[in-house]
Order: sequence, then structure tokens, then C-alpha cells
Amino acid sequence: MAKANFSALHSDGLLRNADVSDEKVSHVGKAVADILKLRHTLEENMAAASTEEERQNIADRVETAAVTAISNQGLSIDEYNQVIASARGDAELEERVLIACRAA
Repeated sequence: MAKANFSALHSDGLLRNADVSDEKVSHVGKAVADILKLRHTLEENMAAASTEEERQNIADRVETAAVTAISNQGLSIDEYNQVIASARGDAELEERVLIACRAA
């Protein structure tokens, strides 16, 4: 799996739409879809938790599962975060990630 081209980072530290391959966008989109499912489960389980310890255990398990979801897509946490941060400032990249997420 190709790694992010961090030499393509612009002076603001972000990637541009054209800097991110369709393959990487697809992997990020799939990871986002998985993380959204985890978040839904987290919210349900948090509502049912009766102690702070239970809530912390649930949060820890979901965080570990999110890292696994990202890794399962062949991405490092840094790569995932870089694409997500870049998408927040680039409407075209954001749309590509959203389309990939919906397709997952």
C-alpha cells in the first residue's frame, strides 16, 4: 500500500484534493464508515453505563477499535488524520471522502 506523499504537504501542512489518490480516499472513507458505526455503538453503550468506570472502559474499547479500523484499511493514524484534516479545508477532498464513506 502506498503511503501518503507527505512531501506534497503545502505550507499550511495540509494536502490538496489532487495530492490524495482515489485509493487512499477509498480507504479513509471505509475507515470513517467503520468509526461512525463505532460511535453509534459508543453512544448506545454510554447511555446504558451506570458508572464512570464502565463509561471509561467503553470509551477505551471504542478507541482501540477505531485504531484497528484505520489500520485495517492499511493506513497509519497520521495518514488518516492528515487526510481528514485536509478534507476539512478542501471541499472537493471532503466530498470525495464522503462519497467513499457512503459507498462503504
